[in-house]
Amino acid sequence: MSTYRPRPGLHRFTLPNGLRVVLDSRFPQPRVAVAVHYGTGFRSEPPGREGFAHLFEHLMFRGSASLPDGRFYDHVHRFGARANGTTHQDYTDYYQVVPAQALERALFAEADRMRAPLFTETALAEQLRGVELEIQQAVHDRPYGGFPWPLLPGVLFGTFANAHDGYGDAERLRTVTVADCEEFFDAHYAPGNAVLTVVGGADPEGIRQLVERHFAGIPARSTAPAPVLAEPRPDEERWLECTEPGVTATALAMGHRLPDPGTDLPGYLAHAVLARLTAEQGPVAPGLPAVGTSCGFFGPLDARDPDALVVTALLPPDAGPREVAAAIARRWAGWAELPPAEAVRRTVRLMTAEHHRGQGDLETRCRALGRLEILFGRADILDRIPDHLAAIGPAEIARAARELAATPATVLVMRPGSTRTRPEPPFGDTGTGGADAAGSGRVSRVRAEARAIPPYGRPAAPLRWQSDDLVLDNGLRVVALADRRAPAVEVRLRLPLGVLGGWDAPAAESLLRRGLARTRAGDRAAGLGGVMEGSVDGQWMDVTGCVPPQELPAWLAVLAELLSAQGEFLQEAASEPSPASAGRTVRPTAGRLMDDAVLRHWLADETPGNASSRGALQGGVLILNGDIAPDRALAKAREALTRPKFTGLTPLPRTGGAPRRAAGGRLLMLRSPAEREVHLTFCAPEPAAPADDAEATEAARYLATAVFGGYFGSRLAARMRGVMGAGFEVYAGRDVLLDTARVFVRARVAPHLAGETLAGVRAELRRAGEEPFGDAEVADAREFCAAQALGAFDSPATQADLLRQLTAAGRDPLWLPRIPRLLHEVPGEAVARAGRELFATAAMDTVLLGADAPDEFMKPGVLPGAPAGAFARR
Repeated sequence: MSTYRPRPGLHRFTLPNGLRVVLDSRFPQPRVAVAVHYGTGFRSEPPGREGFAHLFEHLMFRGSASLPDGRFYDHVHRFGARANGTTHQDYTDYYQVVPAQALERALFAEADRMRAPLFTETALAEQLRGVELEIQQAVHDRPYGGFPWPLLPGVLFGTFANAHDGYGDAERLRTVTVADCEEFFDAHYAPGNAVLTVVGGADPEGIRQLVERHFAGIPARSTAPAPVLAEPRPDEERWLECTEPGVTATALAMGHRLPDPGTDLPGYLAHAVLARLTAEQGPVAPGLPAVGTSCGFFGPLDARDPDALVVTALLPPDAGPREVAAAIARRWAGWAELPPAEAVRRTVRLMTAEHHRGQGDLETRCRALGRLEILFGRADILDRIPDHLAAIGPAEIARAARELAATPATVLVMRPGSTRTRPEPPFGDTGTGGADAAGSGRVSRVRAEARAIPPYGRPAAPLRWQSDDLVLDNGLRVVALADRRAPAVEVRLRLPLGVLGGWDAPAAESLLRRGLARTRAGDRAAGLGGVMEGSVDGQWMDVTGCVPPQELPAWLAVLAELLSAQGEFLQEAASEPSPASAGRTVRPTAGRLMDDAVLRHWLADETPGNASSRGALQGGVLILNGDIAPDRALAKAREALTRPKFTGLTPLPRTGGAPRRAAGGRLLMLRSPAEREVHLTFCAPEPAAPADDAEATEAARYLATAVFGGYFGSRLAARMRGVMGAGFEVYAGRDVLLDTARVFVRARVAPHLAGETLAGVRAELRRAGEEPFGDAEVADAREFCAAQALGAFDSPATQADLLRQLTAAGRDPLWLPRIPRLLHEVPGEAVARAGRELFATAAMDTVLLGADAPDEFMKPGVLPGAPAGAFARR
C-alpha cells in the first residue's frame, strides 16, 4: 500500500485478495457512485483476439451466478439509476450511479460478476451481434470511419499491443467461444487486477463493512502478466495514406508521443496545455485550417505510457498535408522561443476551472479516482491536478513546444477516393506482449454458487441546503444556493421570449447571436476562467455558464452587457420584424419544430407586430449555484443587473394579458422531406391547480404523468413496446409552452407504424378516464420517480439546470429537495384523479412531422371530436 496522504474524506485500503478500494465520502449525497476498474483493455489483447476486451465488457452485463439472465439491471431499472461500462487502452471500467437504498445491491452485483459471471452461447451470440453493429456504425458506415482512432496508433507505434485495432474484425470475433470468454476472465478479471471506487455516502466505515462483506470472500488468484508496452520513440518521419469515398476534404491526423505521466506528470500536463493552446490559437498559418487536438487518444491521463498528443484537421483543396504538418511544427518552434504568455495563463485558468467543474459530478469523480488508481496507483492525483496546472507558465510551454518541434512527425492522411482503403500497421513485434492468448490452458476458477441477494436499504433524503432568493426591481428572480463540492459557481439565466419566440424563433436566435458577438461574452468569460454560452429554444432565451467564485462579479457584468445589447436589438426587432425564416443557422430538432407549430396555433391572432417590451426581465430567473455565500451572491447580482443602462428583454402582448388560445383537438401536418421517421406530438394546456393545494396537486400530476407514460414501466410503454419495435420511442411529459403549463405525449416511429401509434396513444388517453390508475402501478411509479428525482443532486451543474427549469415554471426553489418526500406522501386516489384530469379530459392538439402524412391521418374521424377543417398542412 502506498504511503501518500489523501485529502480529507478520501480513504484507501486493500483487501487480502488484492482488491484495492477507494472511498470518497467528503460530500455525501442521496445517490452513490460505484465503479470497478479492471487492469485490462485493448492493449491486453493477444494477436488473433483483436476486439476481445470490448466484446467481453458487453458480456459482463449479461448475467452472473446470483443474477442470471440480465438481472444485473433489476436495481438500476427499479430506481431510475444508471449503469454502463467502457473499454480503453489499459483498463475496462464498469460503473453505476444509484440511490442510497440500492448501494448494497450495487456492490453485490459487482462482486457477483467478479466472482462468478455466466457466459452462455446465447448471450455470446447476442453480444457479438451488438458489437458487430457498433463496429459497423463507428468504422464502416460513417465518413472518415476509424479516423484518427484506431488507425493512427498503427502509424505511431510498432508493437502489436500499442498499434493494433482495438475494435477488431467482426468476422474474426465470430470465432470466439464460451471457453475463450472463461479463459479471458480467469486471466484478467481477478480481484488483484481491479480497483473498487465508491463516491458518496455519509458513513465511510459502514461502506467499508459492506465492501468487505461482499468482496472479501472472492478468492485471490494470479492474473496474466501485464503487456509490455515500452518501445522506442520514432527517429524519423512516418507517413501513411488511405482513401475514403464520399468525402470532399482530405483529413490529416498527426501524433506525437507524450511524456510518461507516471514519472513526469508536470511535463505531461504541460503538453496537455500546449495541445489546448494549439487548437485555441486559430489557423496555424494564413489560408490553412484551424486544428483540433487531444491529449491522449481517449483524453488526458487515460492510459499508461506510451500515449499520444493528437492533432487533426480537414484540409482545404489548395493545402497539402505536408504543408500543414510543417506549419504546425513552425508554430511549436516559434513558441519554443516566445510562447504566448497571456494565452498560456488564460488556458491554464480555463482548464483548471473545467477540472473543478467536472469533479463536482458524482459519476465523473468516481470514474476518475478509479482510473488514476488502476493506471498509476495514485487516486490522489485527481485533487493535485489544479496545483500542477497552476505551476505551468510560459517556460514550461516553451520546453514542451521545443520537444514537439524537434520530434519527427507521424502522420496519417485520409484522401477522397473511389474506394475505401486502410493501411496495414507495420508491426515490429507480433508477440503477445505478456498477455495470455485464449486457449493457453490456464486453470479455470471454481464455480461459485448463487448467493442470497441483499435487501434494499433506507432511502436518503437530499441534504439540507443553504439558499436565498429575491426579485429585482426589473422583475428578474434570483436564486442563490451554496454548494461546496467544487470551487466554482454554476450560473443559469432563463428569460421568456413571449410572442417573439413563438412567432419568429429564428429572429430571437439571431438577436442572441448578435448580442454574443457584440459583447464577446464567450471570450471574456473564458478570460475569467469560466464559460458563457447562449441558446434559444423558441420560448426561452438561456444563458449557461460557470465561473470561479472570485470572478462572479466580473462574469455578471458581462452578462449585464449582453442583456443590454439584447434589449437594444429587441427594440429594433419590434419595429421591423424579420421574416420567420431569417437567422436560423442550425436545423431545429423535430420537437422544436413541432412546438413552434403549436405555439403559432395557440397564439391565434397575436403577431410580432402586437408585441412590445416592458423594458424589464419579468418572468426571468437567474440561478447561482456553487461555492458562494447566498446573501453575498444576491448582492452581487443586484449590483450587476439593475444598472440604469439596462433596458430589459421580455416581449409581452401589448394588452399585458395572455394571448388567446385557439380551440384544441386539431391535427397539424408538417412536411419535412429530410425526416426518415414520423414524429408525433399530442398536447393540451393543463387544468389550473387549486390554489390552496398546489403542492400536493403537483406531486399527484408528477406521478400521474409517470404512470401514464413517463418511465419504462408506464402504461404507454407497455402498450407500445410491441407495436413500435426497437429504436423508436414514445413518452409523456409536462412543461411550460409560452406562458401555459401543458401536458404532452411525444412519439418517434417508422412511417408505416404512424397510424397504429396514433391509435395506440389515443386508446391510452381514453383508458386513463375509463380505467383509473391502480394502487400497484402507482406504487411502482412512486418508488421509481422518488429515487430518480435524487439525480438532481448528482452535480452542481445538474442541480442548477433543474432549478432553472422549475423556477422558470413558477415553482418555489425548495420544491426540488421536497420532491422525493412529496411523491411518497401523495395519496394514490389523488394520482388517479390527476391522471383523468391530464390525459382523459383535455382536447389534445396533434402535430405530425414527417416526409409526408400517411393516408390514414387524413381520414375523417381520425381524431374523435376534432372540429371541421381541423387538418392543416404547414
